[in-house]
Amino acid sequence: MLSKRHEARGRRGTGGPFHSRGPGKHGKIFLPGQPVPETGIYEVVHDRGHRESHEAVMHRDDLFPACDQCDMRVRFNLVRTAPYIFDDEDFVEEK
Repeated sequence: MLSKRHEARGRRGTGGPFHSRGPGKHGKIFLPGQPVPETGIYEVVHDRGHRESHEAVMHRDDLFPACDQCDMRVRFNLVRTAPYIFDDEDFVEEK
C-alpha cells in the first residue's frame, strides 16, 4: 500500500528575498531537502510576498519539501511534536 504522505514535487522559483520571522519555539530552522527530525506540526514560512506562514504536519524521516512557488526559499520551524497515528502500535496498518 502506498504511503499517505507525499514526496517532494518538482521545483519552480519565483525570485524575491526570503523573509524570516525568526526561529520557532524549538529554535531550529529547517531547509528543503533536510530530513524531518521529529513527527509534528511545523510552521511553514514562505518567501516574502508569496503567502502568509501556515502550519503543516510533517512525518519523521521524510524530507522537507521545496515550495512550488518559493522553491528553496521556504523554511520550516517545529511548533510541537505530535505522534503520527499509524506509527502507534494500536493503529499500525496491516500489510
